[in-house]
Amino acid sequence: MVTHMSIQEKIHTAVEYCKSNDFDNAASALDSAVAYLIGSIEGEEDGGSYDGNLIYMLAKRMCVHFGTCAATNNAQVNEHIISLFYAGQGEVEAGACGSLSKTVNKIDAALLVPLIQGVIFASLENELYFEARTTSEGLFPEGYVLSQSILPIINDALPSAAKDIQSVMVDGFPNQTSPAAANHMKVILAIRDALRYTAVDCDQVGSIAGVNVCTGAFDASEVRKSASRSASLFLSAFPTLAATTALALVILR
Repeated sequence: MVTHMSIQEKIHTAVEYCKSNDFDNAASALDSAVAYLIGSIEGEEDGGSYDGNLIYMLAKRMCVHFGTCAATNNAQVNEHIISLFYAGQGEVEAGACGSLSKTVNKIDAALLVPLIQGVIFASLENELYFEARTTSEGLFPEGYVLSQSILPIINDALPSAAKDIQSVMVDGFPNQTSPAAANHMKVILAIRDALRYTAVDCDQVGSIAGVNVCTGAFDASEVRKSASRSASLFLSAFPTLAATTALALVILR
């Protein structure tokens, strides 16, 4: 959640620097945004490693479950975002600040994809935990934090959808026995409806275990079989998230 906001701050600051003809600082702001996206422990190889902790890593883990990986095994959305950053650097060098502003808006939209995928996956696993269909402990803290990242954007797009997501992912937390927490389809349908009013490409979110986020069509049996198998991979996608949840809650208060 914190890195998402930091990326947004840097890319929009780059636009302001560009408009002030401060192209060096504009380029530096974009570089900082990429650093907040990827982090330092992904390594130097193309596509990075599987050691990261930030949004870039979350996208790589989620793409496996949502069918949105590229042929390189990186997430399609990661490759899209990186290409947009390259375009942004070129626009800074050319002093094309209007084009840079449009590119930054596209980056904003693409950044939401792995966060949305994380919220959906957490809602699936939480329902399995509530119904005692899995031995995992659910993803209540992770889902809570990731939901807080997307709720302001969802609320701007469709307030009723934000209320539905909040009722499942936020309101009952940390009471893991709340029946409200066992309603993954409410989350998926709310996200589907809200995305129609945003710049997010719904196709980039993809499908998970028979659930198509764009249409809401699903195969319930496949949802349950897949979500339990995927829980450990989600945790490895964001290994520090649970450990930082307490800090995030303090910040939110």
